Amino acid sequence: MRQTEIAEIAAVLTDQTAGGALVIGASGTGKTTILNAVAAGLAPGITVFRFRGSNLLANRALGIFEILLTREGEVPEEISLGAAFSIVTRVLARSSGEHSPVIIVDNADRVDEKSLSILSQLAADMRIRLLAAAESVRRPVDLLAALWSAGKLVRFDLNSLDDAAVAAFAREAGYDVDAQIIAELRAKSRGNPRLLGRLVANRKSTPLARRGAEDRALWNVLPAQRRILELVAMAGALPYDALQATCDVDLLDNLVERGILNIGRDRQSEVSLVEPALAMEVRESVPSSRSLELLHEVLPVLDSMSIQGAALFGKISWMQEWGVYVDPHMILSAAMWANGRGDHSGAAGLLRRSHSDIPELQLELARAEYGGHDTVEAEVILDRLISSAPEGDCSDEYLSRLACLELRVTDPREPQSLRTEWVRERLANAVDIGRLDVTRAQFDIRGGRFDDARKTAQRVFRDFDCLPRHRQRACAILGNVAVIQGRNERGLTYLIQAEAMLQLSDNTSFEVEDSSPRIFAGHYFAGSWDVARAALKHMPPHMDVSTAGALVDLWTGHVTRAHQALDRPPRSRDESEQDRALRLAALALADGYLRIREASTSRAAKTVSVRRASRRSDKSRFDPRMVGRAFEPIHSVSNSEYSWLHDFTTDLLQLQAAALSDPEKSAGDLHQLGAEAEELGAHTLAVYAWMEAIRHGSTSARSDLSRSAGKVDGELGRLAAAVARAYAEADDGAMIEAAAAALSFGAAMISADLARSARDSAVEKGDSAGVKRARTLLDSTLRAITFDAGGVDLTAMLSDIEKKLVLGVARGSSNAELGSQLHLSVRTVEWHLGRIYRRLHVSNRQALKQFAWRLA
Repeated sequence: MRQTEIAEIAAVLTDQTAGGALVIGASGTGKTTILNAVAAGLAPGITVFRFRGSNLLANRALGIFEILLTREGEVPEEISLGAAFSIVTRVLARSSGEHSPVIIVDNADRVDEKSLSILSQLAADMRIRLLAAAESVRRPVDLLAALWSAGKLVRFDLNSLDDAAVAAFAREAGYDVDAQIIAELRAKSRGNPRLLGRLVANRKSTPLARRGAEDRALWNVLPAQRRILELVAMAGALPYDALQATCDVDLLDNLVERGILNIGRDRQSEVSLVEPALAMEVRESVPSSRSLELLHEVLPVLDSMSIQGAALFGKISWMQEWGVYVDPHMILSAAMWANGRGDHSGAAGLLRRSHSDIPELQLELARAEYGGHDTVEAEVILDRLISSAPEGDCSDEYLSRLACLELRVTDPREPQSLRTEWVRERLANAVDIGRLDVTRAQFDIRGGRFDDARKTAQRVFRDFDCLPRHRQRACAILGNVAVIQGRNERGLTYLIQAEAMLQLSDNTSFEVEDSSPRIFAGHYFAGSWDVARAALKHMPPHMDVSTAGALVDLWTGHVTRAHQALDRPPRSRDESEQDRALRLAALALADGYLRIREASTSRAAKTVSVRRASRRSDKSRFDPRMVGRAFEPIHSVSNSEYSWLHDFTTDLLQLQAAALSDPEKSAGDLHQLGAEAEELGAHTLAVYAWMEAIRHGSTSARSDLSRSAGKVDGELGRLAAAVARAYAEADDGAMIEAAAAALSFGAAMISADLARSARDSAVEKGDSAGVKRARTLLDSTLRAITFDAGGVDLTAMLSDIEKKLVLGVARGSSNAELGSQLHLSVRTVEWHLGRIYRRLHVSNRQALKQFAWRLA
């Protein structure tokens, strides 16, 4: 298993334009196995340094470098961070050969912050190739996550195995499995490869053959400590106070100090086993009679306490295993906690085992099925609950949550099909109203009704009686809508606040899934490229993070990096048709940009052909006048997943790609796309479409862009006004100003196109000053596109003698000195330098020197 990830990570480490890879996955998902396999496959000439974090090293400054620094005669506790960085750099340089050394860090989330700061700086400077594995990107791994956000590292998320992978794993081990056994294996292992391996092996192995690393952790455990581990393993987690009442505190603390148990930092101080594999080993080794005995011992203590979270979930699961009656309200609380943290399969299992028809439990089951992407089953449950809701005596909270879930599973273009519209009038509590209103705002924004979404979200955000997590979602929607409608500066303020509110403790999986795409999209359309990329860290694993990052790269000129991400479909999750359409549209545009870049680099004109066509002819986009008509699923995408903004972005990318080969036809389609966005009040989106339409020859879009540019503030509004003015006046100076505005905005490809047009026009008019200004701007832009995109090898572009000339210029040698060193005449040196200037898009000797220094 994981052969695909191993091959891709190995390719990243050999790519000289990448700083390395960051592997994120839960304990037992195969991170260490991947690191070992990648290390074993590296070329013999590459120096490899391996480090491994632990609970002991996590609190020791420069812990993983302790031996290295001691050998250099330094005391880690006394040395400064700067001095430690210099020593580590010197040792790595001394030990490496022709290739940059590879640093492998396992358990990076258990490494101290100073050590990771040194490694992150070395990776950022491309002095090492870093391969790090961690369970999450929380502190201190956020230092490495920042490199991924900046494009220095490639991130790999190891998700749990699906049914097909579980079946393949079992069959490779020589076992015949049916659907029931597959479901059982996946439920017990929770998709964890390590736990799955043990389960498969345990089906026919003897107890003696099962002994492994997990057993060795228990060799020095006292019998009384073994009891503590059994209690924690059977429940999954227990409050510290409950264990304190039933166990010896010193023995408990000893297990924590040895790194076997972990005490949470929440109010209940929940105690859990650090390694899931060890928890499963202990749980499997407990006989049934012993399990029942332990349950009877701890249950009176737990019943006397008010528990919640993982402890409540574990207690109920344990009680259900033995058929002990559980209060339905406790089941509901545990299931809501599991759904809130994204454990939808665990919540569904808990609710199904209750065999209860209570509407509140059935509604939570529908939420679990929806969260697990089984929309059909969720709709079946909802249909039954909605049909009985008016007749029953239901609470306002239940009705609010029922209406919210219906909004999520309903096509956002068909608000007239909703059957729970009456619920809003019945609600009286601000919390219930806020929950429903913010979900309705989410429903409206997905359907393209931006004004309705803004008004509804504004009511929630301004009502401080609503829950903070509902106000957080409202804040993200307000920021997203403000940017879409052209109020970029106000929208960015909302988005910054919404991102800060994501750290609130009461947020659930709904807040993350709803808000993180809104935060990214807002920054993306406002042109805050760096912030948009950084916002990707909030995205849950099942969302298409790589495509979102590639969209930023396409605007900023990092074409090769975008192409590499888009050309690799996700293997760790199922790609929806909607996501696939967006990825392929972006890939088509990246293909075209790469051909343009190759043509500009080789100084030869090439025809850019794009194989994929636009979807504009299907007339399937949202139109306000079509509300009330029946809709069919678009492109095989479930109606409930439809998003107007997602669809617009796909259309825009497809038309941009098509315009590279057929600008005349695509210009008209781009103008129509902008007109549709303008009709919905999406002035920012209209501006993007009309700027593209004008650049590809649409005269009708000029007046529209000039009018709409005044409705969009910020950098984008200034860019739109400059582009409209440049094409309206047909003046070289205005065109150069537009190119400079595009470069300032970060739109490298647009800047290059405008600067090229200005240069060609100035050449025709014989305006030497205009030619010089345009060429300087064009060279700066093309240099950014050519060399910042990654994947470009300077050695492949220059001959041996040209490389020597570049190095000589970087050292400060004159033309005469270069000629003497290389046995060339001064005129020959000047001819070669002129050729190098054209190839590298630099205008003079100083620019070439700075460029050579930067590459070095």
